[in-house]
Amino acid sequence: MAALLSPQFAKESWGKQATELAISQIPFNDQDVLGALKEYAMCANDLRSRNAQSEAITVFNGKRTSAPRPDFLALPADHTLDDYVSRIGRLAGNDEWAVMYYGLHAASPNIWDVAKAFSDQLALSIGYRPGGRVDIDCFIGRYSSTYVGIHADHAHNFGFTLRDGKTMFTWPGTRSDLIGVRFPDYESFKSEGIPLENKTNRVTYFPEDWLHVAETKSDVSINVNIAFWETGNDSQQNANYVKGLLQAPNRTRHDVRSSGIASLNPDDALLLSSLKALLDGASLKRRMMISQLISDTSSRLNVGRPIVEVEALDDVIALNAVSTLQWIPVLQEGEVLVAANGHCGSFRYSRALHDFLNCLSAGQPVNISDRSSGKDRLLNDDLLSVAASLARWGAL
Repeated sequence: MAALLSPQFAKESWGKQATELAISQIPFNDQDVLGALKEYAMCANDLRSRNAQSEAITVFNGKRTSAPRPDFLALPADHTLDDYVSRIGRLAGNDEWAVMYYGLHAASPNIWDVAKAFSDQLALSIGYRPGGRVDIDCFIGRYSSTYVGIHADHAHNFGFTLRDGKTMFTWPGTRSDLIGVRFPDYESFKSEGIPLENKTNRVTYFPEDWLHVAETKSDVSINVNIAFWETGNDSQQNANYVKGLLQAPNRTRHDVRSSGIASLNPDDALLLSSLKALLDGASLKRRMMISQLISDTSSRLNVGRPIVEVEALDDVIALNAVSTLQWIPVLQEGEVLVAANGHCGSFRYSRALHDFLNCLSAGQPVNISDRSSGKDRLLNDDLLSVAASLARWGAL
């Protein structure tokens, strides 16, 4: 069995076949996962405002419920994962059930850190960063089979196990004839695929185009998956934004044109002028820069690390090992866009601030107390404001 993110994995398995990978200890713990799950019951709207993909789904006896069952979600009274699972077990009795939590990185700073670190480690292992988004989900339940049957996620998938019990059956993407086949009709095809045992001492992996279906028939399984989409189109989002701003009214009548000199019709002239104004202005470029900074500093999680309030800054600060710090000076506006961990802020540009950011990004400790005690009060405030933002973003 190859080790997770080893050269052997990168050479033989990444993008090629489903496999099990050895790991000494998974990067998740019960309390961090449980804390994230509780957010879906207590702060669902806040979660969705931060990440549109963050939602919970409940399945009962093989059918998805019209809305998540509130009593099946993790609640404040569930002190441990085992408490949570036992409570649902009592509610469900002999019935089958599953709860799926999507977008965990928006619910917990610790989970966010693990996902970002793993994204960076994967990029180093395979030699590039997949161009699509990154997601992290949690699946809990006891059921004969995944309720949608055999399907493809269209994303590379790494499965970490907190409680044993799940078996994943996988087939190459060429077996499109199996899509949608449900239990028990796929039983005869199991021997043609690769089964993956989800256990705490290993990580399961299957490529983006592989088909799969899960079974956890006897014991309640708990799994956390990190998914990587191979492709994305950030520029298309900017193109859609531009299209939404262009003025192109529908015409119900057209002028009768005779021979002679002509000019651009009013509708196209309006479209051209609105496009010119959009390109001449700084708003589009600024939007592109902010979007890029958020994506790059979050390692394609595309969601800011959940804010952590900090009462006071240490005298000496440094960028932590997980974080990515980037900035773009916008000199014509006298500002600098500073980003870390999927957050971005605008600050007054100065050479001193630029040097301060350079030191942090180089891994050097910075005495913020000394740097912010000069005669220039405005500069002092700028430095402290940036440092405070970085602290709230979890970068220090």
